[in-house]
Amino acid sequence: MDTALIKQIETERKFATAVYKNFMSLRYGMDPCCLVDMEAAAIDKSLCDWEDLKSKFEMVDKTKNIQTCSTSSNSGALTWTTADIEGLIKRIEILETTSLEDEKDLNYVHDQPTPSFTWTINHNLNKKPSVRLEDLTGADIIGEINYTNDNTVTIQFAIPVAGTAYLN
Repeated sequence: MDTALIKQIETERKFATAVYKNFMSLRYGMDPCCLVDMEAAAIDKSLCDWEDLKSKFEMVDKTKNIQTCSTSSNSGALTWTTADIEGLIKRIEILETTSLEDEKDLNYVHDQPTPSFTWTINHNLNKKPSVRLEDLTGADIIGEINYTNDNTVTIQFAIPVAGTAYLN
């Protein structure tokens, strides 16, 4: 049997086991006898799915202007249609191989340890990023977001707040 297929089956099995043990723990309070790293299993499964999907993209005829890629998943069949599959594949290769920050989607995390009405964040991302805000307990919060320029964001709150801003 193909070693890649065996690896894929084993990854799927580990993920299914982790999901089942997590379900039993949450639903019935039954802690597993051995620790299961759900996050690692999910990451491994995502990488395995990515490799499977990537190999299907490589089988697509790249000489046509419009191509489709069909694959099946647990939720049904998925079909992508694109006019520039070669450009997408080149971009994926750049993202997989580059270490240059300007070739990747940049992000910034701002910690605000002391409560304040106004957070001024100098992120130096050279763009107007999306912003997600959390208080110190991890709950989502809402503030008025103003983009001063492509490298600075100011957030206003009705009350002094401490927490974290995630910019992407």
